[in-house]
Amino acid sequence: MNRSFATTLLVSAFAAVALFVGLRGYTVALLGSLLILMAIGAAWTWNRFVFSKLILERTLSRGKVDFGTPVHMHLTITNRKVLPLFGLRVSFGVSSGLLWEPRKVTEVKEVGYDSFQEVFHLNWYEKRKRVYSVLPTRRGRFHFEAGFLAYSDPFGFFSNRRDDAFAPTQLIVFPKIVPIRGIASLNTYLFGSRPRDGWMFLDPLNRVGTRPYMSTDSARMIHWKATARHVQTQVHVEKPSFDQQVYLILDQPPHLPWWTSRVSNTLEIAIMTMASLIQAYSEAGYEIKLATNLVSKTRGSGPLPDNATRGRAQRNQHLTNLALLQSFSLEPITKVLARRARQMAPGSTVVIVTTAQGALEPAFLHALRNAGAKSRVALIRVLDDSVSLPKDVDQNQRGLREWRIGGGVPWHEIEQLELY
Repeated sequence: MNRSFATTLLVSAFAAVALFVGLRGYTVALLGSLLILMAIGAAWTWNRFVFSKLILERTLSRGKVDFGTPVHMHLTITNRKVLPLFGLRVSFGVSSGLLWEPRKVTEVKEVGYDSFQEVFHLNWYEKRKRVYSVLPTRRGRFHFEAGFLAYSDPFGFFSNRRDDAFAPTQLIVFPKIVPIRGIASLNTYLFGSRPRDGWMFLDPLNRVGTRPYMSTDSARMIHWKATARHVQTQVHVEKPSFDQQVYLILDQPPHLPWWTSRVSNTLEIAIMTMASLIQAYSEAGYEIKLATNLVSKTRGSGPLPDNATRGRAQRNQHLTNLALLQSFSLEPITKVLARRARQMAPGSTVVIVTTAQGALEPAFLHALRNAGAKSRVALIRVLDDSVSLPKDVDQNQRGLREWRIGGGVPWHEIEQLELY
């Protein structure tokens, strides 16, 4: 028996009782029945207009965020009518993998998302705002669904529901970025012994950002507004007068069992390596091109967007691309290298990060040699601890500079990567 049918039956019963006792002259019973009927009528009116002149807002403090950085969700409800609201329930689905403070979510394991629930009590013409701290525990895209409002009158006679209470929104969480120990040897191999704190030739008409002041900087380079904003002396950073491109390529062999925890952990470490390199080379002012054979949630197997050419915009775009990558690939990396080879300018630098275990395939080595004919190529392999390979595993690899990163530690416990 649903609630509406039970309420209709109750109203009919009290109406019949009121008619009966009224005809018999039982004044007290008549008044009691009429009061109950009036309460039911008031409850119906209350429920009928409960969602009118009700303003709801749900905002996130940031739409894209680095891993480990909390985000604040602001939930605001404004009641702009005389009718008060007691027990207004707000509910919406949200992707799993978020830690809430205060905790207001219930995990739904069967479908892989959490259900957010909160209850508001509002007087007439009252506005209530609540702030929740949200801490992501993984990279990726988190959906905040439209959700619904649910309300029952104080007497429990009627209930009402309003769907699409909020505009759907999303949160992009970048991969974890950590320092890379041993990156100096990689940079020396790729770029030579160019000065680390500046460029040999600078373009004073093309400034790309600011950095902290050093004793060797000219006072004319001080950026006074940035100095006031950072409460630290800042100077202009000028773009180099030449364009140095760095190609970062991520490889996950299609034959690997990507659904296993070991392969998944190795891939996350490889993505962390790529993100840390993007951070380092963006700060150094390089133009970065990103490619992978992994499938993207938004681009599929197609090329990733790379229209941003410098600075923070470039960094955020590439980190967004990495955040949206899935755990499997549909084609070998040799096809990606063949497509990119036509776009690589002579003298470019190429860094390939791969999760391939064991001896590399001959087709992959052949593609590396072809790329190395006109570019300087470095290979970084993320190897599980169970894989033990000598540095010179194959005679065909002679002449190819290779670095390795251990992949046996859970990725969320890593605070520093080490190239060896």
